[in-house]
Amino acid sequence: MISVNEMLKLPVLSGSSILAGQSGLNRKIKYLDILEVPDAENWLVSYEFILTTAFAFKDNEDGLSKLVEVGAKRNLAGFGIKLGRFINSLPASVIEAANRYSMPIIGLPINVPYIQIIKDVMFEIIKSEESLKRSLAKSDVFIQLLEGDVQTAVEELGSYGWERGTPVRIGVLTSSVGFNFNNDDIALLRHVLLRADLEFILAPRHEDLVILLRDLPVETIKEVVEFLKGQLKGKDLLLGLSEPRPLGKCIKHSLNEAQVASQLGKVLGYKIGVIPFSQIKMLSIILEHPQLGEIISTASHMLSPILDHDANQGTELFKTLKVFLESGKNQQIASSLLQIHRNTLRYRLGQIEELLGDQLLDSKSNSILQLAIFFHSVYQHKADV
Repeated sequence: MISVNEMLKLPVLSGSSILAGQSGLNRKIKYLDILEVPDAENWLVSYEFILTTAFAFKDNEDGLSKLVEVGAKRNLAGFGIKLGRFINSLPASVIEAANRYSMPIIGLPINVPYIQIIKDVMFEIIKSEESLKRSLAKSDVFIQLLEGDVQTAVEELGSYGWERGTPVRIGVLTSSVGFNFNNDDIALLRHVLLRADLEFILAPRHEDLVILLRDLPVETIKEVVEFLKGQLKGKDLLLGLSEPRPLGKCIKHSLNEAQVASQLGKVLGYKIGVIPFSQIKMLSIILEHPQLGEIISTASHMLSPILDHDANQGTELFKTLKVFLESGKNQQIASSLLQIHRNTLRYRLGQIEELLGDQLLDSKSNSILQLAIFFHSVYQHKADV
């Protein structure tokens, strides 16, 4: 499939104009059809782009508005209308409906035959499907690289332009709120990575997505993830990123780095962003300490007064303390992040101070408290997993 926006870049549609529904230009096209009948809403199919002169609606403004509404409900790709044949302009009600439903309506060049538009657009769709098949084949080889015969997989990747020794990173894209990536999410991620002109191989693995990236500045990767977050509304994303290494060397070690980075990102409370392994390497070493269990137990014991209070009274003192310290003890920021009134925050802080003593006021004790919070969060994360 290709998007309406990609279709508009084709030479055959160079004289087109966007009449309405501009926010829906990312809708995907799988088919094209010509409809010139009054009951057109009965024939609409998902991912279809309709070509029409609107002859059947030249005296039926309400019917054309209804067609747009039904098309939105059936996940239509959009409409292409040749103005000047039977209607000279779109009625205001149709424009309003198209904008409301993000349903693109394109003004088609009047002198270009439908058959030429269909032929050129379908050719691009077929090319995109072939590109997708090639991407899936690369994904299979990438999975083999992670889990199977590294030597064979590296040789196969060479046939796709990924030469042995190429500097690469492995990334693990996960959600901080525990949603699973569906096919539409994966297709969108491919589109965003291609749009950013990145060289990558993407493969689903368990609940996460694993990405092989040619090495490039971390800031560039951060910009891509930030843009993707804007597209996947309501879905917080974390990308754990390995150190750069030559392709073919220490693949499983790189994968482990990316996994650890994304997991620690969750423990540290990150909701979105890129977590390079280099930034959390020290913490990962601490988590391999042979006495980690005892450290976590000591941390939980230190926090037990507020943990017990939360368990018995249904309060959120632990979360409040964590956010307050992470905010640099700034009450305005902390209350905003917790979505509570500042007076409520002060009341909770007073409760915490009563339970923990003067540790909340002493800056040196604050550092110990933050360590205790970190190790208890590690325990919580392990329990959730």
